[in-house]
Formats: sequence, structure tokens, C-alpha cells
Amino acid sequence: MAQLTCSSCGLAAEDDDLVCRGCSGNLSRAVGTRYPLPGPPPHLPEAGEEAPEVCPHCGAPVPVPGNQVCVACQRLLAEVRPPGTERSGERAPDPGSTRRDVPSALLRIRFGAVERTVTPGSTLLLGRDPAAHTTRGLLNPYDNVSRQHATVGLEPDGTAWVRDEHSTNGTFVNSSPAAAGARTPLRDGDVLRLAADCTLGIAVEQRGEGGRP
Repeated sequence: MAQLTCSSCGLAAEDDDLVCRGCSGNLSRAVGTRYPLPGPPPHLPEAGEEAPEVCPHCGAPVPVPGNQVCVACQRLLAEVRPPGTERSGERAPDPGSTRRDVPSALLRIRFGAVERTVTPGSTLLLGRDPAAHTTRGLLNPYDNVSRQHATVGLEPDGTAWVRDEHSTNGTFVNSSPAAAGARTPLRDGDVLRLAADCTLGIAVEQRGEGGRP
């Protein structure tokens, strides 16, 4: 019977040992070889010979260069492949393609303690209509707010605006009426009022490189 050895420190163990006497590692599972596939270990490359690809998880050789899953441990080979170890003809992933893009600006609409945000190129409908699903529940207590009262938006360049959607009781920016159907600029710190008593706070957050304010 083959001598049982600890997979952590390599110390020889008795058949009935459950833990290693040297490092207290768990010996309850049989210790496999580095290459669990049948047959001898893979050929070691000579000088100038390209090294064969091995699984980054268990060290088993990859018999076919195009394999996506290790034949020994069944884990994806690309999970922990370090930069510079791509297969021949394979492009390394662009770091920018995996990074979540951070908006260069942000428009915040505050309803008391509740806040809604608008990202560049997006709009938000304010009203009690079911189409205004993100604000309908907040504005339902205001009977004088129209079902589709106004729309706020943020341009890709960070310019914020509000457009009155021909509401019954009007839209106001810092107490000045906003023309129906036209965009009225919004600036950081403005107070947006719908009808007589629905007051919303405006914050326009311009961000620098890396998404930081």
C-alpha cells in the first residue's frame, strides 16, 4: 500500500491518522498526485521548447489547446489565467471592457427623504400616471399634480433640464414658471415645484475622471 503523505507539508502519516502530526492538516481524503490523469506526468519541455498548458487550478495538463474546461477538475481554464498567458492567437481581454462605466454626471431628484437619479442620456417622468412608475407612488398624495406632469432629463454633457408636459397646474423652477413643452435648464441647488405644493430638490453632480466628483 502506498505511503500516505500530508498534502500540505509532505510529512508521512500512518494509515489510521486523520490529521497530520506535523501541521494538523486534514488527512481524511486520499491525497492524489499533481496530475490526476492516468499515465505518466506530462513531458517536461526542453530548452527552447514551448511549455504545455496546464490547468491553473489543479495543475493537470490540457491535452487540447482549445479546451475551455479542465478535463481533471472540470473548472473553467480562463478563470484565473494571468495576463500574458493567452493561447496562441488569443487576444488578452481589454481591461476597459470589463470595467463598469461610471457616469460623468448625475442628476438627483429629492422627494423629501426619497431620492431618484437620472444618468446622462436618460429622462425621468414625474406624475401620477402608471407610466411614471418610479415616481407615481411618491406623487399620488398630490391631487393637483397631473398624471404626466413634467419630464426631467440629463444630457450626455451633463446639462440638466425639465420640460412641463402641458400640466394643468404648471411647473416652476425657483418659483419661475417653466414653459410648457420646452426645456428649462436645471442647476445644482434649484428647487423644482409641481403645481402649488409639491416641492422637489435638485442636485446636479458633475464628476471628474474616474467617476469622482
